[in-house]
Amino acid sequence: MISGRQTLATIDSSIEELRGAIAKTAQQIEERNTRLLALQQESLQKYQELSRLRVELYRSDRQGAGGSDIGKTVRNLLARRRDEQQKISHELATLRLRRDSLDGQRQELAEKVDAAAKVVDTAEKKTQDRLQLDPAYQEQLKQTRETERMLKHATSKAEQWQEELAQKGKPYQDDPLFMYLWNRRFATVEYQASGLSRWLDTKVAKIINYPVARVNYSKLQEIPRRLREHAEDVEQEAGRQFEALKMLDTKAREEDGIPALEATLDQEEARLAAIDEQIAGALDEQQQLEQQQAAYHAGQDRLFLQAVEFVTSELQRDDLQKLRFQAYATPFPEDDLVVSQLLDLEAQEQDVQHSISELTQMNRQQQNRLLDMESLRTKFKRNRLDGAGVGFSDPAVIVSMLGNLVNGVMSSRAFWELLEQQRRMRRRQADPGFGSGGFGRGTIWGSGMRFPGSGGGLSFPGGGVFGGGINFPGGGGHTSGGGGGFRTGGGF
Repeated sequence: MISGRQTLATIDSSIEELRGAIAKTAQQIEERNTRLLALQQESLQKYQELSRLRVELYRSDRQGAGGSDIGKTVRNLLARRRDEQQKISHELATLRLRRDSLDGQRQELAEKVDAAAKVVDTAEKKTQDRLQLDPAYQEQLKQTRETERMLKHATSKAEQWQEELAQKGKPYQDDPLFMYLWNRRFATVEYQASGLSRWLDTKVAKIINYPVARVNYSKLQEIPRRLREHAEDVEQEAGRQFEALKMLDTKAREEDGIPALEATLDQEEARLAAIDEQIAGALDEQQQLEQQQAAYHAGQDRLFLQAVEFVTSELQRDDLQKLRFQAYATPFPEDDLVVSQLLDLEAQEQDVQHSISELTQMNRQQQNRLLDMESLRTKFKRNRLDGAGVGFSDPAVIVSMLGNLVNGVMSSRAFWELLEQQRRMRRRQADPGFGSGGFGRGTIWGSGMRFPGSGGGLSFPGGGVFGGGINFPGGGGHTSGGGGGFRTGGGF
């Protein structure tokens, strides 16, 4: 088994691994964008060279001056861009240092939470051991188990007779003459009829032997009602006995100072939650800065786009395209050489653009996976899966599937479902099903090594984390056919 904290550390390591891959991809994109801009500037220089060769068409120095202005403009834009990149990098470095500090504080607090949880767990175990030897407590536990057993029996009996009423009452309900007299309340003080109606009803009653059928049908309805009333009475008594047992549990915990230990644990967990909030805020800032940095790496920032747009617009000028077309038609070898170099530059540009497109798509996928994993880590901590009471059964599966998540083979939702399947309670000293905790009505035990989602303790049936109750030999976990409950005689 791997602990929740070890699992969180593995998730942290995987996130940093993915950040490294993102940084490498981003660096490759930036290098290719820089190369693309350099190729475009080189193309402009070739047009300038072609222009000088064609001096008879371009007698002024406008083309050369323009080229000089272009280079100066691009250099200025890129210089401003580098300044902005350095500012973002500095802010990111500062923020990462802050996050490292917060993560270190969180590690210390998590250790304090674990220590406080173990103190509570040990104290609860000592209290439970003491109650095991307390005659008055054991007598109340025995009485609570007995009334719980009686409740199960009474409830089962009431449900059984309710089913029998539906089955055995059907022949009566299907008899129209019987139901006619029954609904008119014949042979009771509530019957109201006179003269011919009374005489006819009496005749019908004799034909179907109504007096006997009425008594039987009345009993069929009366028994389930009495059984339900009895079950309700037993339920109230079982509730009183449970509350009495729970009060003894609570009193024993208070005598042994457990509430104060729990208060210390709650304080440490509150401090841990506060650190998590600060980490979440720092993460939001970091993600925003990383998105800005990613835009610079991808060449999607405003200054780089201005430089590209400026150079591109120069390359698309009509006089340059006209110059190139005329160069194709001349017999001069110097023109042909320059045109050949322009073609080679354009081919290189296409290759670089294709590479940029592929790397940009990869980077986008990596960024999405990083957001997923950051959300997963936040959810992991918010649900306290790194708490003292949590472990995961198969470390190899966790590590393997985490690798699939980093590589994009697995979704964060699927990985979370895997965590839910692998999640186990780590070994504890105190028993959350001890005493009043074993009757499916919630428990006040186990608050030290608490299970995520259980709040101040572990929940059992009716409170929701575990699916089954705690069975005691001969006690409330079994329904017995004999003893206790409301007895009825015979059937119909």
